[in-house]
Amino acid sequence: MRDLRQAAKQSTRTVLGNFLRRCTGVVIATTVLLLCAPLLRALHEDPPFRQPKQAALNAVAESLTSQSRIGVQVRSGDTLGTVLKRFGVAPPSARALIEKVRPFVNPRKIRPGDNVHVVLDPGDRTVRGMEFVVDDNLIRVKATENGWLAERHDLPAMRETRVVHGTIKGSLYESGAEAGLAPQQILDLARIFEYDVDFLSDFQRGDDFSAMVEEVRYSDGRRAPGRIIAAEIEAGRDVFNALYFTSKDGSGDYYSLNGESMRRSFLRAPLSYARISSPFNRNRLHPIFRTVRQHMAIDYAAPAGTPVVAIGRGRVEFVGWRNGYGNVVDIRHSGNYSSRYAHFSRFAENLRRGQSVDPGDIIGYVGQTGHATGPHLHFEFLNGGTKINFLDLHIPKTRQLVGEDLARFNRLREQAQTLLHPPESRVADRSKKGL
Repeated sequence: MRDLRQAAKQSTRTVLGNFLRRCTGVVIATTVLLLCAPLLRALHEDPPFRQPKQAALNAVAESLTSQSRIGVQVRSGDTLGTVLKRFGVAPPSARALIEKVRPFVNPRKIRPGDNVHVVLDPGDRTVRGMEFVVDDNLIRVKATENGWLAERHDLPAMRETRVVHGTIKGSLYESGAEAGLAPQQILDLARIFEYDVDFLSDFQRGDDFSAMVEEVRYSDGRRAPGRIIAAEIEAGRDVFNALYFTSKDGSGDYYSLNGESMRRSFLRAPLSYARISSPFNRNRLHPIFRTVRQHMAIDYAAPAGTPVVAIGRGRVEFVGWRNGYGNVVDIRHSGNYSSRYAHFSRFAENLRRGQSVDPGDIIGYVGQTGHATGPHLHFEFLNGGTKINFLDLHIPKTRQLVGEDLARFNRLREQAQTLLHPPESRVADRSKKGL
Protein backbone atom coordinates (compact mmCIF):
# COMPACT_ATOMS: atom_id res chain seq x y z
CA MET A 1 0.00 0.00 0.00
CA ARG A 2 2.89 2.33 0.88
CA ASP A 3 4.57 1.55 -2.43
CA LEU A 4 1.32 2.39 -4.23
CA ARG A 5 1.05 5.79 -2.52
CA GLN A 6 4.72 6.60 -3.34
CA ALA A 7 4.22 5.65 -6.96
CA ALA A 8 1.14 7.87 -7.12
CA LYS A 9 3.08 10.80 -5.62
CA GLN A 10 5.97 10.28 -8.06
CA SER A 11 3.56 10.16 -10.98
CA THR A 12 1.86 13.34 -9.78
CA ARG A 13 5.21 15.14 -9.41
CA THR A 14 6.25 14.05 -12.90
CA VAL A 15 3.01 15.24 -14.48
CA LEU A 16 3.10 18.50 -12.53
CA GLY A 17 6.78 19.07 -13.41
CA ASN A 18 6.13 18.52 -17.09
CA PHE A 19 3.16 20.87 -16.90
CA LEU A 20 5.17 23.56 -15.11
CA ARG A 21 8.04 23.22 -17.56
CA ARG A 22 5.65 23.62 -20.47
CA CYS A 23 4.04 26.62 -18.75
CA THR A 24 7.42 28.14 -18.01
CA GLY A 25 8.43 27.74 -21.63
CA VAL A 26 5.22 29.41 -22.73
CA VAL A 27 5.73 32.29 -20.27
CA ILE A 28 9.35 32.80 -21.32
CA ALA A 29 8.49 32.61 -25.00
CA THR A 30 5.58 35.01 -24.52
CA THR A 31 7.78 37.42 -22.56
CA VAL A 32 10.49 37.32 -25.23
CA LEU A 33 7.96 37.96 -27.95
CA LEU A 34 6.44 40.87 -26.05
CA LEU A 35 9.83 42.42 -25.41
CA CYS A 36 11.14 41.87 -28.92
CA ALA A 37 7.95 42.69 -30.80
CA PRO A 38 8.87 46.34 -31.36
CA LEU A 39 12.36 45.36 -32.53
CA LEU A 40 11.02 42.62 -34.81
CA ARG A 41 8.43 45.00 -36.17
CA ALA A 42 11.13 47.61 -36.78
CA LEU A 43 13.29 45.05 -38.57
CA HIS A 44 10.37 43.88 -40.65
CA GLU A 45 9.15 47.35 -41.56
CA ASP A 46 11.24 49.90 -43.45
CA PRO A 47 12.55 52.30 -40.74
CA PRO A 48 11.83 55.95 -41.58
CA PHE A 49 15.30 57.36 -40.95
CA ARG A 50 17.55 54.40 -41.75
CA GLN A 51 18.86 55.94 -44.98
CA PRO A 52 19.41 59.72 -45.23
CA LYS A 53 16.79 61.40 -47.38
CA GLN A 54 14.99 58.11 -48.12
CA ALA A 55 12.05 58.74 -45.81
CA ALA A 56 11.43 62.22 -47.16
CA LEU A 57 11.60 60.94 -50.70
CA ASN A 58 9.13 58.16 -49.93
CA ALA A 59 6.80 60.45 -47.97
CA VAL A 60 6.47 63.07 -50.68
CA ALA A 61 6.86 61.04 -53.85
CA GLU A 62 3.91 59.27 -55.39
CA SER A 63 3.70 55.51 -55.46
CA LEU A 64 5.53 54.30 -58.54
CA THR A 65 4.45 50.68 -58.63
CA SER A 66 4.79 50.44 -62.40
CA GLN A 67 8.36 51.78 -62.42
CA SER A 68 11.60 50.86 -60.69
CA ARG A 69 13.74 53.22 -58.66
CA ILE A 70 17.50 52.91 -58.38
CA GLY A 71 19.41 54.76 -55.69
CA VAL A 72 22.70 56.29 -56.79
CA GLN A 73 25.24 57.85 -54.42
CA VAL A 74 26.94 60.83 -56.02
CA ARG A 75 30.68 60.27 -56.40
CA SER A 76 33.48 62.82 -56.46
CA GLY A 77 33.40 64.65 -59.79
CA ASP A 78 29.80 63.65 -60.51
CA THR A 79 27.13 66.01 -61.79
CA LEU A 80 23.51 65.38 -62.72
CA GLY A 81 24.73 65.16 -66.28
CA THR A 82 27.27 62.41 -65.57
CA VAL A 83 24.74 60.43 -63.51
CA LEU A 84 22.22 60.60 -66.36
CA LYS A 85 24.90 59.63 -68.87
CA ARG A 86 25.60 56.41 -66.93
CA PHE A 87 21.95 55.49 -67.45
CA GLY A 88 22.08 56.14 -71.19
CA VAL A 89 20.48 59.57 -71.34
CA ALA A 90 21.76 61.49 -74.37
CA PRO A 91 23.52 64.84 -73.63
CA PRO A 92 20.79 67.02 -75.23
CA SER A 93 18.11 65.31 -73.14
CA ALA A 94 20.25 65.55 -69.98
CA ARG A 95 20.80 69.28 -70.56
CA ALA A 96 17.06 69.76 -71.04
CA LEU A 97 16.38 68.00 -67.72
CA ILE A 98 18.94 70.14 -65.88
CA GLU A 99 17.42 73.32 -67.31
CA LYS A 100 14.03 72.27 -65.91
CA VAL A 101 15.62 71.84 -62.48
CA ARG A 102 17.55 75.10 -62.48
CA PRO A 103 14.60 77.44 -61.64
CA PHE A 104 14.11 75.56 -58.35
CA VAL A 105 17.65 74.81 -57.15
CA ASN A 106 21.25 75.18 -58.24
CA PRO A 107 22.24 71.72 -59.58
CA ARG A 108 25.84 72.42 -58.53
CA LYS A 109 24.75 72.13 -54.90
CA ILE A 110 24.60 68.36 -55.31
CA ARG A 111 27.67 67.08 -53.46
CA PRO A 112 29.59 63.77 -53.28
CA GLY A 113 27.76 61.44 -50.88
CA ASP A 114 24.31 62.79 -51.76
CA ASN A 115 21.67 60.31 -52.92
CA VAL A 116 19.94 60.56 -56.29
CA HIS A 117 17.09 58.24 -57.28
CA VAL A 118 16.72 57.38 -60.96
CA VAL A 119 13.30 56.12 -62.06
CA LEU A 120 13.46 53.54 -64.86
CA ASP A 121 10.82 52.06 -67.12
CA PRO A 122 10.55 48.34 -66.19
CA GLY A 123 10.31 47.35 -69.84
CA ASP A 124 13.02 49.09 -71.84
CA ARG A 125 14.90 50.43 -68.75
CA THR A 126 14.89 53.99 -70.09
CA VAL A 127 15.04 56.86 -67.63
CA ARG A 128 11.55 58.10 -66.80
CA GLY A 129 12.42 60.41 -63.95
CA MET A 130 14.80 61.49 -61.22
CA GLU A 131 14.47 62.54 -57.57
CA PHE A 132 16.97 64.21 -55.26
CA VAL A 133 17.16 66.53 -52.27
CA VAL A 134 18.97 69.88 -52.16
CA ASP A 135 18.81 71.88 -48.92
CA ASP A 136 15.17 71.60 -47.83
CA ASN A 137 13.82 70.93 -51.32
CA LEU A 138 12.78 67.62 -52.84
CA ILE A 139 13.09 67.86 -56.63
CA ARG A 140 11.14 65.39 -58.77
CA VAL A 141 11.56 65.26 -62.54
CA LYS A 142 9.47 63.00 -64.75
CA ALA A 143 9.16 62.39 -68.47
CA THR A 144 5.99 63.54 -70.20
CA GLU A 145 4.80 63.72 -73.79
CA ASN A 146 5.95 67.34 -73.87
CA GLY A 147 9.39 66.70 -72.38
CA TRP A 148 10.71 66.81 -68.83
CA LEU A 149 8.50 68.19 -66.04
CA ALA A 150 10.16 69.30 -62.77
CA GLU A 151 8.41 69.82 -59.43
CA ARG A 152 9.63 71.08 -56.08
CA HIS A 153 8.36 69.92 -52.68
CA ASP A 154 9.29 71.23 -49.25
CA LEU A 155 10.77 68.77 -46.79
CA PRO A 156 9.24 68.82 -43.30
CA ALA A 157 11.71 70.37 -40.87
CA MET A 158 11.97 71.73 -37.34
CA ARG A 159 14.05 74.73 -36.36
CA GLU A 160 15.93 74.70 -33.07
CA THR A 161 17.97 77.51 -31.54
CA ARG A 162 21.14 77.40 -29.49
CA VAL A 163 23.61 79.95 -28.16
CA VAL A 164 27.37 79.66 -28.67
CA HIS A 165 30.08 81.65 -26.94
CA GLY A 166 33.68 81.95 -28.01
CA THR A 167 36.92 83.85 -27.52
CA ILE A 168 39.28 84.99 -30.24
CA LYS A 169 42.48 82.98 -29.99
CA GLY A 170 43.67 83.18 -33.59
CA SER A 171 41.48 83.90 -36.59
CA LEU A 172 37.71 84.34 -36.43
CA TYR A 173 37.34 81.20 -38.53
CA GLU A 174 39.37 79.01 -36.18
CA SER A 175 37.80 80.46 -33.04
CA GLY A 176 34.27 80.24 -34.46
CA ALA A 177 34.72 76.60 -35.45
CA GLU A 178 36.06 75.78 -31.99
CA ALA A 179 32.99 77.42 -30.42
CA GLY A 180 30.67 75.25 -32.53
CA LEU A 181 29.73 77.50 -35.46
CA ALA A 182 29.41 75.97 -38.91
CA PRO A 183 31.70 77.39 -41.66
CA GLN A 184 28.78 79.18 -43.34
CA GLN A 185 27.69 80.70 -40.02
CA ILE A 186 31.22 82.06 -39.47
CA LEU A 187 31.12 83.72 -42.89
CA ASP A 188 27.64 85.08 -42.13
CA LEU A 189 28.91 86.51 -38.83
CA ALA A 190 31.66 88.37 -40.69
CA ARG A 191 29.17 89.71 -43.27
CA ILE A 192 26.80 90.97 -40.56
CA PHE A 193 29.48 93.19 -39.01
CA GLU A 194 31.55 93.97 -42.12
CA TYR A 195 30.32 97.58 -42.18
CA ASP A 196 31.68 98.21 -38.66
CA VAL A 197 34.60 95.83 -38.15
CA ASP A 198 37.62 94.76 -40.13
CA PHE A 199 38.12 91.23 -38.89
CA LEU A 200 41.82 91.15 -39.70
CA SER A 201 42.94 94.38 -38.07
CA ASP A 202 40.28 95.25 -35.44
CA PHE A 203 40.11 91.95 -33.57
CA GLN A 204 42.44 91.28 -30.64
CA ARG A 205 43.29 88.03 -28.91
CA GLY A 206 40.89 87.61 -25.99
CA ASP A 207 37.94 89.42 -27.62
CA ASP A 208 34.66 87.58 -27.01
CA PHE A 209 31.78 86.80 -29.33
CA SER A 210 28.35 85.23 -28.86
CA ALA A 211 25.73 84.12 -31.34
CA MET A 212 22.23 82.71 -31.22
CA VAL A 213 21.92 80.39 -34.20
CA GLU A 214 19.27 78.22 -35.76
CA GLU A 215 19.73 74.54 -36.55
CA VAL A 216 17.35 72.91 -39.01
CA ARG A 217 16.41 69.27 -38.34
CA TYR A 218 14.79 67.53 -41.31
CA SER A 219 12.42 64.57 -41.24
CA ASP A 220 15.05 62.46 -43.00
CA GLY A 221 17.44 62.81 -40.07
CA ARG A 222 19.74 65.45 -41.55
CA ARG A 223 20.78 68.50 -39.56
CA ALA A 224 21.82 71.73 -41.24
CA PRO A 225 23.06 75.05 -39.86
CA GLY A 226 20.53 77.85 -40.10
CA ARG A 227 20.45 81.61 -39.79
CA ILE A 228 22.21 83.67 -37.13
CA ILE A 229 19.36 85.22 -35.14
CA ALA A 230 21.40 87.49 -32.84
CA ALA A 231 25.09 88.13 -32.31
CA GLU A 232 27.49 90.19 -30.23
CA ILE A 233 31.22 90.69 -30.80
CA GLU A 234 34.01 92.60 -29.11
CA ALA A 235 36.58 94.33 -31.29
CA GLY A 236 39.20 95.93 -29.08
CA ARG A 237 37.33 98.30 -26.78
CA ASP A 238 34.16 98.36 -28.88
CA VAL A 239 31.15 96.04 -28.62
CA PHE A 240 28.80 95.51 -31.56
CA ASN A 241 25.38 93.84 -31.52
CA ALA A 242 23.06 92.63 -34.26
CA LEU A 243 19.57 91.12 -34.31
CA TYR A 244 17.75 89.67 -37.31
CA PHE A 245 14.28 91.20 -37.68
CA THR A 246 11.50 90.88 -40.25
CA SER A 247 9.51 94.10 -40.61
CA LYS A 248 5.79 94.25 -41.39
CA ASP A 249 6.52 94.66 -45.11
CA GLY A 250 8.13 91.18 -45.08
CA SER A 251 11.75 92.27 -45.55
CA GLY A 252 14.34 90.81 -43.19
CA ASP A 253 17.67 92.32 -42.20
CA TYR A 254 20.09 92.74 -39.30
CA TYR A 255 19.74 95.74 -36.97
CA SER A 256 21.75 97.20 -34.11
CA LEU A 257 20.20 97.36 -30.64
CA ASN A 258 18.67 100.79 -31.31
CA GLY A 259 16.89 99.58 -34.45
CA GLU A 260 19.35 100.91 -37.06
CA SER A 261 20.17 98.72 -40.03
CA MET A 262 23.63 97.18 -39.87
CA ARG A 263 24.08 98.07 -43.52
CA ARG A 264 25.77 101.33 -44.38
CA SER A 265 26.39 103.12 -47.62
CA PHE A 266 30.04 101.99 -47.57
CA LEU A 267 32.03 99.12 -46.12
CA ARG A 268 34.57 99.57 -43.34
CA ALA A 269 37.48 98.83 -45.73
CA PRO A 270 37.93 97.60 -49.32
CA LEU A 271 39.98 94.54 -48.30
CA SER A 272 41.33 92.52 -45.41
CA TYR A 273 44.65 94.25 -44.84
CA ALA A 274 47.66 93.61 -42.63
CA ARG A 275 48.17 97.27 -41.73
CA ILE A 276 47.82 100.81 -43.06
CA SER A 277 51.27 101.42 -44.48
CA SER A 278 50.62 105.05 -45.34
CA PRO A 279 47.64 107.05 -43.97
CA PHE A 280 45.97 110.10 -45.43
CA ASN A 281 48.69 112.77 -45.01
CA ARG A 282 49.13 116.21 -46.56
CA ASN A 283 52.88 116.26 -45.85
CA ARG A 284 54.34 112.85 -46.59
CA LEU A 285 57.86 112.05 -47.80
CA HIS A 286 57.32 110.11 -51.03
CA PRO A 287 59.11 106.70 -50.79
CA ILE A 288 60.26 106.77 -54.45
CA PHE A 289 60.85 110.44 -55.31
CA ARG A 290 62.08 111.37 -51.78
CA THR A 291 60.21 114.66 -51.83
CA VAL A 292 57.48 115.94 -49.54
CA ARG A 293 54.17 115.41 -51.29
CA GLN A 294 50.58 115.26 -50.21
CA HIS A 295 49.30 111.70 -49.82
CA MET A 296 45.58 112.16 -50.31
CA ALA A 297 44.85 108.45 -50.03
CA ILE A 298 45.20 105.44 -47.77
CA ASP A 299 47.69 102.68 -48.54
CA TYR A 300 46.66 99.26 -47.25
CA ALA A 301 49.54 96.78 -47.01
CA ALA A 302 48.42 93.29 -48.01
CA PRO A 303 49.92 90.24 -49.73
CA ALA A 304 49.94 90.22 -53.53
CA GLY A 305 46.78 88.63 -54.86
CA THR A 306 44.56 89.69 -51.93
CA PRO A 307 41.01 90.32 -53.28
CA VAL A 308 39.85 93.94 -53.27
CA VAL A 309 36.12 94.73 -53.16
CA ALA A 310 33.97 97.71 -54.02
CA ILE A 311 33.22 99.64 -50.82
CA GLY A 312 29.69 100.50 -51.94
CA ARG A 313 27.08 100.28 -54.66
CA GLY A 314 28.02 102.18 -57.77
CA ARG A 315 29.01 102.13 -61.43
CA VAL A 316 32.48 101.48 -62.84
CA GLU A 317 33.76 104.62 -64.58
CA PHE A 318 37.27 103.47 -65.52
CA VAL A 319 39.17 100.18 -65.77
CA GLY A 320 42.70 100.19 -67.12
CA TRP A 321 46.21 101.59 -66.89
CA ARG A 322 46.98 105.08 -65.67
CA ASN A 323 50.50 106.45 -65.16
CA GLY A 324 51.62 106.26 -61.54
CA TYR A 325 48.52 104.32 -60.52
CA GLY A 326 49.25 101.27 -62.66
CA ASN A 327 46.16 99.11 -63.01
CA VAL A 328 43.35 101.23 -61.55
CA VAL A 329 39.56 101.11 -61.14
CA ASP A 330 37.32 104.16 -60.56
CA ILE A 331 33.77 103.73 -59.22
CA ARG A 332 31.07 106.39 -59.05
CA HIS A 333 28.71 106.18 -56.03
CA SER A 334 25.55 108.06 -55.10
CA GLY A 335 25.78 111.32 -53.17
CA ASN A 336 28.52 112.68 -55.45
CA TYR A 337 31.04 110.23 -53.98
CA SER A 338 33.58 108.15 -55.90
CA SER A 339 36.33 105.69 -55.00
CA ARG A 340 39.63 104.78 -56.68
CA TYR A 341 41.64 101.55 -56.32
CA ALA A 342 45.19 101.40 -57.69
CA HIS A 343 48.29 99.18 -58.20
CA PHE A 344 46.23 96.07 -59.01
CA SER A 345 48.10 93.02 -60.22
CA ARG A 346 45.01 92.13 -62.25
CA PHE A 347 41.35 93.05 -62.51
CA ALA A 348 38.36 90.89 -61.67
CA GLU A 349 37.28 88.76 -64.60
CA ASN A 350 34.93 90.53 -67.05
CA LEU A 351 35.04 93.83 -65.10
CA ARG A 352 34.19 96.60 -67.57
CA ARG A 353 33.31 100.26 -67.75
CA GLY A 354 29.64 100.98 -67.09
CA GLN A 355 29.16 97.85 -65.00
CA SER A 356 27.11 98.12 -61.80
CA VAL A 357 28.72 96.78 -58.61
CA ASP A 358 27.46 96.14 -55.10
CA PRO A 359 29.30 96.39 -51.77
CA GLY A 360 31.64 93.43 -51.44
CA ASP A 361 31.91 92.66 -55.16
CA ILE A 362 35.50 91.76 -56.08
CA ILE A 363 36.95 94.24 -58.56
CA GLY A 364 40.65 93.34 -58.54
CA TYR A 365 43.65 91.91 -56.70
CA VAL A 366 46.50 93.56 -54.79
CA GLY A 367 49.70 94.12 -56.74
CA GLN A 368 52.43 96.73 -57.21
CA THR A 369 51.92 98.08 -60.73
CA GLY A 370 52.70 101.74 -61.35
CA HIS A 371 54.71 103.74 -58.78
CA ALA A 372 54.76 101.20 -55.91
CA THR A 373 57.64 99.87 -53.81
CA GLY A 374 55.73 96.77 -52.70
CA PRO A 375 52.33 95.08 -52.95
CA HIS A 376 49.59 97.22 -51.47
CA LEU A 377 46.28 98.88 -52.33
CA HIS A 378 46.31 102.63 -52.96
CA PHE A 379 42.78 103.78 -52.09
CA GLU A 380 41.30 107.22 -52.71
CA PHE A 381 37.87 108.50 -51.72
CA LEU A 382 36.48 111.63 -53.35
CA ASN A 383 33.53 113.93 -52.78
CA GLY A 384 32.74 115.95 -55.86
CA GLY A 385 36.29 115.51 -57.14
CA THR A 386 37.92 116.52 -53.82
CA LYS A 387 39.96 113.81 -52.13
CA ILE A 388 38.94 113.30 -48.50
CA ASN A 389 40.08 111.02 -45.67
CA PHE A 390 37.85 107.96 -45.85
CA LEU A 391 38.65 107.01 -42.25
CA ASP A 392 37.21 110.31 -41.01
CA LEU A 393 33.98 109.85 -42.92
CA HIS A 394 30.85 109.34 -40.81
CA ILE A 395 28.88 106.71 -42.69
CA PRO A 396 25.19 106.75 -41.72
CA LYS A 397 23.13 103.58 -41.48
CA THR A 398 20.70 103.04 -44.34
CA ARG A 399 17.50 102.36 -42.36
CA GLN A 400 15.95 103.08 -38.95
CA LEU A 401 12.98 101.09 -37.63
CA VAL A 402 10.04 103.19 -36.45
CA GLY A 403 6.51 102.81 -35.08
CA GLU A 404 5.07 99.32 -34.75
CA ASP A 405 8.20 97.70 -36.19
CA LEU A 406 10.41 99.39 -33.61
CA ALA A 407 8.11 98.37 -30.73
CA ARG A 408 8.11 94.75 -31.85
CA PHE A 409 11.87 94.87 -32.42
CA ASN A 410 12.45 96.13 -28.87
CA ARG A 411 10.52 93.18 -27.44
CA LEU A 412 12.57 90.72 -29.48
CA ARG A 413 15.77 92.53 -28.50
CA GLU A 414 15.08 92.02 -24.79
CA GLN A 415 14.44 88.32 -25.32
CA ALA A 416 17.60 87.89 -27.40
CA GLN A 417 19.77 89.76 -24.91
CA THR A 418 18.46 87.57 -22.09
CA LEU A 419 19.41 84.44 -24.03
CA LEU A 420 22.81 85.78 -25.06
CA HIS A 421 23.57 86.97 -21.51
CA PRO A 422 21.93 84.69 -18.93
CA PRO A 423 22.51 85.71 -15.26
CA GLU A 424 25.29 83.15 -14.72
CA SER A 425 27.26 84.44 -17.72
CA ARG A 426 26.97 88.03 -16.49
CA VAL A 427 28.60 87.02 -13.21
CA ALA A 428 31.36 85.28 -15.16
CA ASP A 429 31.87 88.34 -17.38
CA ARG A 430 32.22 90.61 -14.33
CA SER A 431 34.74 88.23 -12.80
CA LYS A 432 36.72 88.05 -16.05
CA LYS A 433 36.86 91.82 -16.38
CA GLY A 434 37.67 92.35 -12.70
CA LEU A 435 34.40 94.11 -11.86
